[in-house]
Parts: sequence; structure tokens; C-alpha cells
Amino acid sequence: MELRKQTFLYYQTVLDAVSAPEVGADVIVPDLFPDMARIVDTVGQACVKETVLRDDRLDLTGLARISLLYLPDGEDGLRKLEASIPFNHVFDGRFPANSEVHYDVKLLDTEARAVNPRKVSILARLSVHAVVFAPAELAIPAEVTEPCEVLRHSCAAYMPVAVKAKSFTINDGLELPASRPPVDEIVAAIPRLEVTDVKTVGSKAVFKGAVLLSILYLSGGEPVTAEHEFSISQIMDMDGLEEGAAVDIELQVTGVELDVGSVSGDPRSVTIALNLEAQAIGHMERMLEAIADLYSTAGHLRPIMEQLHLTELAERGVRRQPVREALETEEEVRSIVSTRIILGPVSRLDSGEAGCEAFINVLYVNDDGEFRSLCQKLAVPAGIEAESASLSARQAGEITAAPSAGGIELRFSVDFVFVVTRSSNLMTVGGVQEEESAELPSRPSVVLRRCHPGEGLWDIAKRYHTTTKELCMANGLEDCEAAPDGKLLLIPKKR
Repeated sequence: MELRKQTFLYYQTVLDAVSAPEVGADVIVPDLFPDMARIVDTVGQACVKETVLRDDRLDLTGLARISLLYLPDGEDGLRKLEASIPFNHVFDGRFPANSEVHYDVKLLDTEARAVNPRKVSILARLSVHAVVFAPAELAIPAEVTEPCEVLRHSCAAYMPVAVKAKSFTINDGLELPASRPPVDEIVAAIPRLEVTDVKTVGSKAVFKGAVLLSILYLSGGEPVTAEHEFSISQIMDMDGLEEGAAVDIELQVTGVELDVGSVSGDPRSVTIALNLEAQAIGHMERMLEAIADLYSTAGHLRPIMEQLHLTELAERGVRRQPVREALETEEEVRSIVSTRIILGPVSRLDSGEAGCEAFINVLYVNDDGEFRSLCQKLAVPAGIEAESASLSARQAGEITAAPSAGGIELRFSVDFVFVVTRSSNLMTVGGVQEEESAELPSRPSVVLRRCHPGEGLWDIAKRYHTTTKELCMANGLEDCEAAPDGKLLLIPKKR
């Protein structure tokens, strides 16, 4: 007798790790630039340029591009100083062939310190989150080659069935209105990405999204901000994607290039090249039927049991957490120039709750007309108590920052995307051993048997080498699953 199994292909997570490396560099002020009197602000972004996955390690290599605004000695207006700091981070592990890599790298905050008027020491704190998915198989016992009595068990399995990454470039342009000051020099461009719609067509995932690009530039020595929004539309081929799969897509920035006046010569015209990587995971909830037990009415079969480890989907959704915070400053604030918020990875906060840290940077003008910046870190709890929840955080809605008594009033929101799962262990028949030498025990032609509490018809039928169908027919039972407690049953021989 042979037991046939049905095989399902999926991906299992073989690495899910977060690291917080620091990278630094010393930057020399160019000879043509004046000495530094005071550092005003730093802004930048970290982008992964290459991922290399070997059998035993994952290498993430990238660049942290940082712009520093400073007040020159003896001059009015701000100046920009640039630094490009390479980083390389290694995760050790065991990675099978054809594994797929997803990552999330962020520049959380930057500290700049003037060593002297011509030299700056910069320290950048990164967050590196890497996930590696390896192809795997789930084998479920499904059929027996010879006639016997089979007890089946229905179960649900929630699993990734398709994992894919795709790099692409979006080109666009920005025309500042005549009311806005012209661009002398771009300081930084920070994109905020959002996937708004995902559809599946066969083995393809079609998604749309939006980019809100916040640009900080200098005009006449003063910092100015501008925002530009444009759309994204892409198609991804995903092997293994099935009808009914739920596809989650995250977008990563791999590069931002802005050029002022390159087409028309107009200092209010900016061309934009945004390099992105879309990282997609398709999850499927399958309803499976496994063989929980079997026996033969004509002989002895010994099922060989094995344990299956399954994951079931309990709930998935999004919870929005509004944040309102009063940021204290040492002087009165006249106006806000720009506000930047970077969300760290989801972790266990000092309060014991799950959540993330928000790294805040506000560039403002004080009552004396001086440019200042405020950096602060806020804890944002997710408000989700489930221990088995998988969480990610993203900024939602608008950021508003306004001068208030004693500082700045800040408002923003964080969306926590959660997936709650349950782990279960299912005992199934993994094999069958026939015992040919054993003989069935003889018994009277008529057997009366009283049902014990909690006893099932399957257990009674298996013990007496009959079938549940025969039991139900002999006793006029409609429900062939449960045995009525205390009822006296007539147990027939298998016909």
C-alpha cells in the first residue's frame, strides 16, 4: 500500500534581522568656501546600491548622501557642504539557492560636529532590516492507493507563494511658479512613497502608487521648501502567484537625482529621476485536507504519524495612530522652514508596547531671524497587543508643524500594518505499514456497545473493524461524526 502526497510550493523566511549600524566621515571645507561659523542643519538619505546573497552571508552595500547647511564666518546666508559615506552591512546565515532578498534601509539621524572652521566630523545612524525568503515545499498526505477507511482533517495554511523584486526609474519634472524664489542649489530631496492599489492578473501584480517629493533648496542663501507629487504604475511578473493571493508591495528608494534648469535654463525648472525598487510578497490562505487516520476492515494497517507545522491567518489590517506633540525650543519660533520625520523599525518600546520610534527634524527661524534646527525622538506605540502579530510602520497623511508658546506644535500620523497569525501542529499519517501476518480477532456476529463520553464513531468503527457508515445504518444515526453519549449501539460486521 502506498500513501500519495500533494505538494505545495511556498517560501519560508530564513532570515529576518534588524541592525543599527553607524557610519562616519570627516569632511573638509573646500578652499573656495568660507570658514564655518555655525552648523545649522543636516539632512540626507541612505540608499542600497547592491545586494549580494551567497550561501552563508548577505551583503548590503550602499551610500548615505548627506547635505550639511552652515552659516559662513563673516557672511550672510547659508552654505551647503556635501558628504557621501559608503556603508556595507553583512548578515550571516544559511541561504539556499534561488532565495529572494527584501530590505529596508533608512538614515535615522545625523550628527555633525565642527572639529575646526575647516573640518566637520559626521556620524550617521542607520537602520538596516533584511529578510531572506527561501523556496520550500509542504507535502500533505492526500490519497491511499488501496481501499481502506480514511479519516480526513481540514486545516488552513497561510503562506507566501510568490516573492519578487523589481527595479525601475521614474522621470518627471517640476516647474516652480513665478511666485516662488528660483533654485540656486538643491540641498536634499526626500521622497515619501505610497502604494495605493494592487491587483493580480494571472501571474502578474499590477500596482499604482504616489510619490510626494519634499525638496529643500537654497535661494539667495536662504533655505526654501517645495513639494511635488507624481504617480507610479508598474507591472510585476511573479512566478507562483495564484488567483486569490493577497499581494503586499513595499517601495525602496535606490537613488534620487535632481537637475536644475538643464532643459530650459530656467532656475525654476527641475528635472527629477527617481530610482526605486518594488518588493512584492504574495500570500495565499489554502484550505487543505490531510489524512488524520486510516485502517482496513480486511487486515491490519499501522499508520506512521508525523507532525505538520502550519500557520493560520487570524487577522490583517491597518491601525492609524495620530501623534500630537509639543516640541520645546530654547527661543521663540517665528516660522517653520521644513519638517522631516523618519520612522524606525517596529520593535519593543521602553514602555513594553510594540511600536516604533519617530526621528524628528525641524528647521525653523527664531525671533532673531536666525536659522536653527531641532532634532528629537518620539516613541509611537502601535496599540496592538497580539503577541504573534507581524507589524510594519509607515507615515500617513500630512505633517503639520506650527510655532507655539515655548516651541513647536507637531502633528502627524503613523499607520501600523499588522498581520496576526496562529501557529498549529497537525498530526497526520505520513506513511502506512501493513502487518500481513496479523489476523483479525474473531467476535460474535452481534455486538452491543455503550458509547463512552467523548468517544467518536470513528474510534468505535476502527476498534471493531467496521465502518462509520455501517454503524449509522445499523443504529439509525443521521450524524456520522459524533457518537451519542450513553447510547447502546449495535455494532455490525463489515458487509
